[in-house]
Amino acid sequence: MANPEDFEIIPDMGSPLPPPQQNRWWLWLAGAAILFVFAFAVGVGWTTLSDRVGTGTATEAPIAAVTSQPVATFTATSSTSPAAQQTATAQAGAAVTPAATLVTPPAAATLTSLPTPPPTRVCDVPLDPQFAALFDPGALGCPAAPTSIVWAAYEGFERGAMLWRSDDNLSYVLYGDGTWTPSNETWDGQEASLRGEAPSGLYRPERGFGYIWGVRDDVFARLGWATMPEKGFCAAIQPFEQGFALASAPVASCTAENLYNNAADASWRPLVMVFDNSGRWRSGAISGVPVVNTPVAAAPAATSTASPVADGAARPAQNGVFPARRGQPVTLDGRFEDWPGPWLPIDAVIQGRDQWGGPADLSAAFQVMWAPEGLYLAVQVNDDVLHAGPDGSDQWQGDGVELQFDRRLADDFADTRANDDDTQLGLAPDPEFLFVRGYRWLPLAAESSFLPPSVVATSPGEYAIEVLIPWLYFDLSASELYPGLQMGFNFSISDNDGDVPAQQTVISASPARTTHDNPTEWGALVLGN
Repeated sequence: MANPEDFEIIPDMGSPLPPPQQNRWWLWLAGAAILFVFAFAVGVGWTTLSDRVGTGTATEAPIAAVTSQPVATFTATSSTSPAAQQTATAQAGAAVTPAATLVTPPAAATLTSLPTPPPTRVCDVPLDPQFAALFDPGALGCPAAPTSIVWAAYEGFERGAMLWRSDDNLSYVLYGDGTWTPSNETWDGQEASLRGEAPSGLYRPERGFGYIWGVRDDVFARLGWATMPEKGFCAAIQPFEQGFALASAPVASCTAENLYNNAADASWRPLVMVFDNSGRWRSGAISGVPVVNTPVAAAPAATSTASPVADGAARPAQNGVFPARRGQPVTLDGRFEDWPGPWLPIDAVIQGRDQWGGPADLSAAFQVMWAPEGLYLAVQVNDDVLHAGPDGSDQWQGDGVELQFDRRLADDFADTRANDDDTQLGLAPDPEFLFVRGYRWLPLAAESSFLPPSVVATSPGEYAIEVLIPWLYFDLSASELYPGLQMGFNFSISDNDGDVPAQQTVISASPARTTHDNPTEWGALVLGN
């Protein structure tokens, strides 16, 4: 065993380390101090963070609202810059989270915020084609019944005319200023006041007309003397909601007694007139007062390339008779306040019936108006899935409109294939449904795309188009057009509900249509006053 004295003595440097059991309270004190500092720091940080961003509930709710809100409901009129919006968001937190103005195109918001177009008005009874040139839907409303032929009488006067109908046994006094009134006088064979001898070349009316003219000084003063003897004739009459239309009918006879129909005489000047319940009347026979035995008005200038319809050259009424009201320039806004007429239906499913789900899937109605600058079209389409087709010549493989037009209806009336006077146009919304893309397929020599003045409005399950097609796209000029001119016409709507471009369903205004280039299957567009 070693002797302690043999070891070197080391100077005392302090107490040696305590054994583990000694001085443990210092460790507990140090740990407590550390925990206190940590807890204090966490508390201050949490308070600051809460003041900056709010509670968990407040931060989550606005985010969920923004991400689930449809883009169409966002306001797109804010002028706040993106940088300013981000700064405001950082300072104020989730209270200004909706920054949807950055992603909503103003044009799209403007269109989708338009009011829903007015309900379509579709006439149940077809318009008789012979009245299309004078038809004013705002004044007459829809046809109330088909045309019937009745016995009638007519007599022209210096400043008007008189008309009698057998179906209502009423006499109508027609004044030269365009007003009319029914007569309440009943004639049962009594003599009328003579009013003296008629001036040379004029006539004193007789029978019922003579009685009314003789007992009513106001009628005599406004009409003057008769310019012809009274004539019995057969009249084709179509009633309307707010009036009636009348045309002389050159049939053999229309009475059980086989009375002579003066309208079948070669010297008879055909009568075409409309009467509305406001007391206005208009004639398509001549300007002003219709008079029998007067020369027929001159035909349009020989230089015109648009020919009036020849005798017998009229498309079947079931193909569609489409009146085009004469109007002033229209504001293209998709609202249709300036389209007062009834809406013409497009409801014949001519392709893809097995994929057609009913009117909510695809149905439409339209109106036409003509003006010096071109042809105005308004169409409202029910379509539950909006899918535009490709650009260019393939735009028919999607939602859109197809228009067919024969500007010289009589010249090639029987031709079953389109030629250089026939036009086929496509009018399809762009992929965002903001404007109309135009494409001209026929005639082949003029095939090209174009962008007509237009607007497209959308709302859930439908879209509407308002467009102006300048006459040059029909190879026409305004100088060639006149009231009463008829041209071949048809209107169709294509639909595609799938993601792949296709023409799944087609509906047409003419149920006779089977293909795109057979003019004999189209209806007739009639230019009105």
